[in-house]
Amino acid sequence: MIRLFQPSLRKHPWRDVQVTHSPSPLNDRSESALAVNPRRAKNVVGASKRFSDPAKYNFVLAAYSSHDAGLTWADTVLPLPTGAGHSSDPAVAFDNAGNVYIVGLPLGPGDFANGPTLGISINRSSDGGKTWGPAEMIHHSGGDDKQGAASDCTPSSPHFGNVYAAWDDVGAGEVILRFARTTDHGATWRGVGGQPAGNGFDGIVSDSFAPEITVARDGTVYIFWLSGEETGNMLKFVKSVDGGDSFSGPHIAVSGLTPISRALLGEGGSFPELPGGKFRVLSSAVGCAGRNQTLVFAWADFREGVSRVYHRRSDDGGTTWLGSASGDPLLTGSNISPADQHDFHPQLAAMPNGDIGCAFYQFGPKAGFAEPRIDVVMAVSTDSGASFPLRLTVTDKPWDPAVDAPLSHGDPNTTFIGEYFGLAANDEGFFLLWTDTRTGMQEMFSSRVTVEPARYLNEELIIEILFGIINDGGGVYITPDGHIHVVGPGDPVMSLLGALAMYQIALETKGRAGMIMQQAALGAIADLAAEQLRGLRSG
Repeated sequence: MIRLFQPSLRKHPWRDVQVTHSPSPLNDRSESALAVNPRRAKNVVGASKRFSDPAKYNFVLAAYSSHDAGLTWADTVLPLPTGAGHSSDPAVAFDNAGNVYIVGLPLGPGDFANGPTLGISINRSSDGGKTWGPAEMIHHSGGDDKQGAASDCTPSSPHFGNVYAAWDDVGAGEVILRFARTTDHGATWRGVGGQPAGNGFDGIVSDSFAPEITVARDGTVYIFWLSGEETGNMLKFVKSVDGGDSFSGPHIAVSGLTPISRALLGEGGSFPELPGGKFRVLSSAVGCAGRNQTLVFAWADFREGVSRVYHRRSDDGGTTWLGSASGDPLLTGSNISPADQHDFHPQLAAMPNGDIGCAFYQFGPKAGFAEPRIDVVMAVSTDSGASFPLRLTVTDKPWDPAVDAPLSHGDPNTTFIGEYFGLAANDEGFFLLWTDTRTGMQEMFSSRVTVEPARYLNEELIIEILFGIINDGGGVYITPDGHIHVVGPGDPVMSLLGALAMYQIALETKGRAGMIMQQAALGAIADLAAEQLRGLRSG
C-alpha cells in the first residue's frame, strides 16, 4: 500500500545548541535578534542584551556569529559610542554585499534607570560578525526607543541591498515614527527622501509603538506597529514602493485586538505579567512578507483570557485583508495549545520558497516540574499563512524564567527575560535564538528547523526491508507500545544502522505514536553509544 505522509518539521542538530558560555551569572542574556547572510547561507548573526548588573538593570549589547548554520558560535561584546555606558534593543540586518548591521539604542553612563537615552547607533561588520567596527550615531534624541531593522535581499528587487531601520521617538504627548536607510553599504544613512536620518514622519504618525519592518520580494517596504503600548487596539502600517524615498499614509490592518499589555497591567509589579509568572510581557506587532503579495502580521492577544497568538494576512500587499477585522487564532484544530499554557512573544519569518514560520514562547505547567516553565514552539505554514498545521516544540527541555532573572528596571516585583527573541530564515531553514536557563544562568540557545516535504512510502516494502535486515544479520524492531529492541547477532554497527532506520521511519509517523517511536529510537542510539564508550574506557 502506498501512503502519503504530510510535511513535517525537523530540528538540526537534534539537540539545542548553547550559544553563550557566560563567565558570570551576572552576564544574563535576553532580548535577541537574528539575521542570515544573503551571500553565505550558513552565516548567521545575532545580538542580545548582555547584563553586567542584573539588580540595577545594567547591560550592553553582545553579538553572536555562526559560519556553519548554527552548529558553533562566537561571542563578542559590541563597542559603545563615545559617552555611552549602556546599549539596548538590538536589531540585525545584512546588506547584499554581506555586511551586517546591528542597530542599537545607546544610553549614558551610570545606572541604566538614570542614564539618558543618546539616540540610535549602528555597528557594522564586514566579515560575517567576527569583528565589529565602532558605533556610529545616526540620530540623537533623548526620546528614541525600540528600533527594528530589515533589508532588501531579493536580487530581482530594484532596491536590492538597501537596509532599513525604524524606531519610536517619544516627544511631548506623542510618539513619532522615525526612519533611516542606507543604500550605499553603510557609508551614509538618511530618512525619507533626502532628509536626515530619522526624518520623514513628523506630523504623520503619532501613535507608534515598537515599529518593525518587512520587505517584500518586489522591494516594497512595510513599517508596522501597534497603535499605543497599553491603550491602543489597532495594528497599523505604512508602505513604500520606491525604496524609502516616500511612504503612504497610515493604514489599519487590524482593529479590535486585545494586547496582553493592557489586559494584564497592574497584575503584579510595574509591568504586565502573565498569571503564574513574575517576568514582564507585552504585545508588539511582528510580520513578514511571503511569496507573491502575501503579507502576514501577528501579535500576542489576551481576548480569550489566556495569551494566544493571533494573526491577519493579506494576499494583495495590504490593499485588502482576509479573515476577521480583529484577527484570527494562528493555531487551530489539534494544534491549539492547552488551556493552561500561554503563547506569547511571537516572531515571524519567511523562507525564500514562501513557507512562513512563527516561533513563540509557551509558559505554563510542564510535566515533571513543580513550577511553570517556558518552551520555545515553532509553527509553520506552507500555504502563505492561510493555516499553520505544522508544529514542533523546539526546546529539548522547558526552562524556568525565575532562574537568574534580572530585575526589570530594578523593580523587585518584576523580572526580565526579554520581550522578543531571534528568528530568521533562508534556504537552510528557520534559525532561532532564545533565552534559556537550563544551565542555571540566563544564556542564549539556538536551533535550526526545516520543513521536510511530504513523502510517499510503500509500507509493504518497508516491512520487507526490515525482515531482510533481521534475517541477514541482526537489526531492530519496535513493538506496538513504542519500545525498540535490538536483535542478534550483536554487531554494534548493525544495531546503530537499524536504530537510525527506525528513527527515519518514526519521523514519518504522525501523532503520539511517531513521537514515542522517535524517543525510543534516539534512546537506543544513546544507549548504544554509551555502551561502546564504556567498552573503550575499560579496554
